[in-house]
Amino acid sequence: MKRFRYFNRKFLLIIMVNRDRHDIVIEILKHSVSGKKKTELMSEVGLSYSQTKQYLKKMMDEEFLEQDERHKYRTTTKGTHFMDKCSECWLFRWEKQKR
Repeated sequence: MKRFRYFNRKFLLIIMVNRDRHDIVIEILKHSVSGKKKTELMSEVGLSYSQTKQYLKKMMDEEFLEQDERHKYRTTTKGTHFMDKCSECWLFRWEKQKR
């Protein structure tokens, strides 16, 4: 994920942040609560098309996401429960503070 910062208002500093799979899954689940299409998720989460396909397939296999008749992905109750459990974990919060 790219983070942008202005340095002295003349230069744009780009800082690359490495994310692990848990971070990506949590981001997908958060963005898909209201229902998003594949391309919307791809751009909002910052993944390539092939990465997005792999994550969405795996998350649907695990029943974290469901797809409605308009091809929008929505977070299921199991996915919401997973997000809640991750937010309770002290390791997950520690990893965010470390950055």
